Amino acid sequence: MAPVALAAVLTPKSPEKAARFLEKFQECVDYVQKNERDFVYRYELHRGIKEQNGREQFVVLEHYKDQASMDKHVAAPPIAAMIQTLEKEDLVDAQIIMTNKGPGITPKL
Repeated sequence: MAPVALAAVLTPKSPEKAARFLEKFQECVDYVQKNERDFVYRYELHRGIKEQNGREQFVVLEHYKDQASMDKHVAAPPIAAMIQTLEKEDLVDAQIIMTNKGPGITPKL
């Protein structure tokens, strides 16, 4: 099966909602580190520089062994809880982009 990668651009709706998102995302990071290292190859957040209007964006980069691995990750309790919280508390505007590798330099990890 082919690897799966995605980039999510998240724009919190307020500074308080940004803090809440970061809290929930950290719970997911902790879970991934303890339970999913064999099939989640990349799971990281990049924090954008605040815009003049005070808003900021987060870019989450994810890379999975295959589609089944991504499905397993999304179904894991802390990830499912974060997704539910994002929707229920209306924390962010999100754009999720499924990607295929193009030209570039691969980082040495």
